[in-house]
Amino acid sequence: MSTEYRTKAIQYDGVRNILTQNANGPCALLALINTLLLTCNATSPPEVHTLVALVNSEDTVTLDTLTQCLRDIALANAKIFQLSADDVNKTLSLLPTLHEGANINPRFDGGFEESDELVLFRVFNVGMVHGWVISPEDAEFDAVMKYKSYEAAQNVLIEAYDVDNKSTKDAVDLEILDDSSKIKHFFARTATQLTDYGLQALKGHLTDGQILVFFRNNHFNTIIKTENDIYQLVTDQGFFDKSQYVWESLLSINGANNSFFTGRFSPLLEDSSNPFDDGGDEHMDDDRRLAMMMQEEEDQRAASAIQRQYQRRGRGDQSNDTSRNQGVTKKEKKQKKDKKGKKCIVM
Repeated sequence: MSTEYRTKAIQYDGVRNILTQNANGPCALLALINTLLLTCNATSPPEVHTLVALVNSEDTVTLDTLTQCLRDIALANAKIFQLSADDVNKTLSLLPTLHEGANINPRFDGGFEESDELVLFRVFNVGMVHGWVISPEDAEFDAVMKYKSYEAAQNVLIEAYDVDNKSTKDAVDLEILDDSSKIKHFFARTATQLTDYGLQALKGHLTDGQILVFFRNNHFNTIIKTENDIYQLVTDQGFFDKSQYVWESLLSINGANNSFFTGRFSPLLEDSSNPFDDGGDEHMDDDRRLAMMMQEEEDQRAASAIQRQYQRRGRGDQSNDTSRNQGVTKKEKKQKKDKKGKKCIVM
């Protein structure tokens, strides 16, 4: 049986449908398609209008049908923007597994390391941003920026375990250990993969009305900037029957100050006079508490994942030959890279 996505009607620039999450959660495919749906206009290729018409006309849409629509759009864009055959082929090869995740490596200056997945988003003319940016005022700034990206920083943490097992350490070893300590501290206090500095940088970088994909903790969400605030599209199944709940403000790094808004960005007052409230304040409060609890649990998992990885690494070092202390091989690093970020987490 093919994977399916339920559609939800919202009020945004008229009435239109969006896709909502399934078991794969807020993944790259969902964010890409919803961004295409919300940015479609008179100048969009006919293939994008076909996608919009499909989603607007169905209660559920199969993954196979959506993937075929994306293939058609990619091929149309290749002609319109004169894209290279290599970029188009990379995109077409990734489409069948895009619903399972995407290998994205954020840099701590606000950019991304180049990857085939970034090529895919460029082929669809959809931008991607993140907010895991370190402030120049942070004590860990020099150590973190020395390695620039998440994957490079992770490799230093792994290397530090090997160095720590050496009987004698030179100046380079001590520098690695010092950098590792600072990187671990930065990771621990930014487990949500969003910083206040990064959030403010996003507000300054994006233009009013701009819609694009937001990457955070291996999740992908459609966001928009309006009136100097950023809002993310509500696609969770918990809000499927609440038609007015369209946007969630992104006001804080842990979600504590976030609120829900209509498609016209009017704040939703959670009271019983709301005709779209089918369960009263109690149900909405439960939804909010559940969402907050799940975000906190996700942050805790992200913060502790690195520590568990170190502990497993340490136990493995004790049981292996001392030659392992010479460092992590390129093959081992590639295996770790291949394993990470390939499955989205349900929120």
